[in-house]
Order: sequence, then structure tokens, then C-alpha cells
Amino acid sequence: MSKGEWAEVRTLESYIGKEQRLHSKSRGVFSDLLRRIGVATKVVGSHVKRAGLLNRHGIQTRMKTVEESPGEFSDLANNIMKSALQWLPSVVGLASRDEDGVVPIPEKKGTTDQYIVLFDPMDGAWNIDTNASVGTIFSIYRCLSAYDRPSYDDFLQPGYKQAAAGYVMYGSSTMFVFTTGQGVHGFTLDPEIGEYILSHENILVPDEVKCISTNTSNSGEWDEPTRRFMDTIVKGEDSRYKKTSSRYIGSLVADFHRNLLYGGVFLYPANVDTGESKLKLTFECAPLAMLIEQAGGLASTGRERILDIRPVDLQQHVPLVIGNRTEIELYEKLVRDHDVETGTKKPSIPPPPSSFPPVHS
Repeated sequence: MSKGEWAEVRTLESYIGKEQRLHSKSRGVFSDLLRRIGVATKVVGSHVKRAGLLNRHGIQTRMKTVEESPGEFSDLANNIMKSALQWLPSVVGLASRDEDGVVPIPEKKGTTDQYIVLFDPMDGAWNIDTNASVGTIFSIYRCLSAYDRPSYDDFLQPGYKQAAAGYVMYGSSTMFVFTTGQGVHGFTLDPEIGEYILSHENILVPDEVKCISTNTSNSGEWDEPTRRFMDTIVKGEDSRYKKTSSRYIGSLVADFHRNLLYGGVFLYPANVDTGESKLKLTFECAPLAMLIEQAGGLASTGRERILDIRPVDLQQHVPLVIGNRTEIELYEKLVRDHDVETGTKKPSIPPPPSSFPPVHS
């Protein structure tokens, strides 16, 4: 690169440093946490890139042998994330999608800026065998307890209280996408220099619906509002949806990332008979909801804004409809109309969006 080209390069490290300097009272604690997540995901990404070789030859890694089971690879990613984060003085609480309860970590004493980190270490792990994209999702909250060890309630904060959220997608390239409540920014890993480079600044969801992402094999389990919504998008005469196509990978991060950049909707509704859903509120839905709202979109269950839900359990499952604001509001209207028609609920107006807390440390 020439001197001029280097002047335009902004790494994740330099970007975080620049944002830190905007806050005169910042001591860099929060910045260090974001940096550590960046380092951990580079390690995870390096294993993803070599997954086929590790499987085929059974090469021993420091953590364990990576077998054919994607569950084993999830364990590897989980251990990497825990090892990278548990010793940070500012991290007083960890929780992983792959573990029940909270992760035991060393007690931190005397720290003034305390954070809770929740993460899904390997979203879409079953796609590793086919070289499809997979990802890591993370979410950061301030610890509200006035003690050195957090209470369980610190892990059950509503999504609008997130200090930061993001994901790393491991595909043809590795991309780190995050928000601290000041827009959504994407950094692509340059494998030659080993640095995340700013490639997508201030991402906004395009006002078009290029993709509709859902597992249509579950259509027999959809409720009536979901059927109406899908018919409107797929079979309707609205010119807005003439070029909409169905795209579903089965990796939430990959489907979300594509729709974030191109415009579209991802939905995983509840089973109409059981009321159960697949996705977890704290580890998957809330982080992506913060990202999509920062990019101009919306995330909902159909009856409630995702970011307004106060979890009752770390492993709580909720329906998810996420993407372009116009379409999510349409889905919510169809649900409200259906509830009124069936006498389930009286007519109501959705509450206004909540704001995100500022981060200065």
C-alpha cells in the first residue's frame, strides 16, 4: 500500500481507540473488552478455516480433538471465548448459550466498571461440514449489582439496556459487526496482516426486501398471521415484493447478515400448537435486535418488541421476526388484527422505542 492508502485504513483497534477518546472520562475498560472479543474471534475463525483438515486428519489441538460432531466444535469455540474473557478485570459475569446457568469465573474485587457478557460461541455449527457460513454472537451489559459478584438478575436485563452487541461471521471472509448504540459498523479480517479493517461504516438496512428467510418446511406449524404475512410477501401483488426471493441458510448470523446488507426479513415464529420457538432471547434475539434497530430496522415477536422483553430465564425461547421496519410493522399489524378477530386481545397501539444507555468507560 502507498502512504495515501494506509492513511485511509482504519483497524478495529484504531476505531475503538478513536471512539474512546471522544469520552474524556473513559479509562479504556470497555474498549479493552471489545478488543478481547476481537482477539478471541480471530482464534475461533482460524479453527473454522481449518475445520475440514482437522476433521479429516484428526489433528490434535490445544483444546481437544475436533471430531465430526459440530457439537465438539461448539465446545472448542465456547472454551476459547471463556478463556479469553474470564480473566478481564471488568468482566464479572459470563453466560454461554451452550451452558446451563452462568459460567463460573474468578471473583473480581475492587473493579469499578463491571460488565456482563453473554455469547453464542458457534451459531449454525452444523453448517461447518458443508463450508457454509457460521458465526459468534455476543452481547454486553453493565453489571447493576453493587457487589463484586453479580446477581442472577444482572443476566436478565431487557435488551434495550445492552451496552454493546455484535457478531462475527466466518465465511468466505471473517467479518466483525458491532454497535455500541451509535450506529452499526463492520470490519473485515485481513488475513495477511491479521487485523480487522473497517469495510462497512454506518450500515443501514436498504428500504427494499430482496430476501425472505425462513424454514418453509415448518409452514404446517405456522399460525394464521404468519401465513398471511408470507402470502403477502411471496404471493402478493405489491410491487415492493416483485423481486423478493427466498434465501435461508440455517445459520442465523449468515441469514441476518445478508438481510442487513441487502434488505429483507428473517422469521422463526412459534409453533402454533405448542407455542414453543427455537431461538433464545438473551443469546441470539436481543443482540441482533439491537443491531437491526441501530441500522433502521426492527425486531419483534409479533406481539412485543424484542428489546422490551425482560427475560425470565437465561435459556428463554421467543419467536423472532427481524428485518426491514416496514415489514415487521406489517407483521405486528397482522398479529394484532388476528388477535382482535379471535377475541384474544383488545386493539392497542405499540409502545414507542426505548433508548439505549450511553457507554463512556
